[in-house]
Amino acid sequence: MNGTEPVERAIDMEISREGETIEVVLRGNSPRDQRVQYELELTGASTSRHKGSTMLRANDASVLSTMRMSAAPSWCVTARVTEQDGTTYEFLEGTCA
Repeated sequence: MNGTEPVERAIDMEISREGETIEVVLRGNSPRDQRVQYELELTGASTSRHKGSTMLRANDASVLSTMRMSAAPSWCVTARVTEQDGTTYEFLEGTCA
């Protein structure tokens, strides 16, 4: 064992690209019941934001947000998450990563 254990996070981010469209999906799947807050920002030719707060049930996978944008030469996706216990983390994808 190398001493590094996988970190359990209540929210994960998935990015896919089809042609000139980038799709971003935030998925919730918490190991315990908890309230989470999240902020998603997509930046390219324009900027889009989505903020939310929701109660996740233990081991009950759900889609929290789906956003799409046109792929620009320079694009960035940022998701900031705060879990009920105060744990915070950020996902970065695109040219800002």
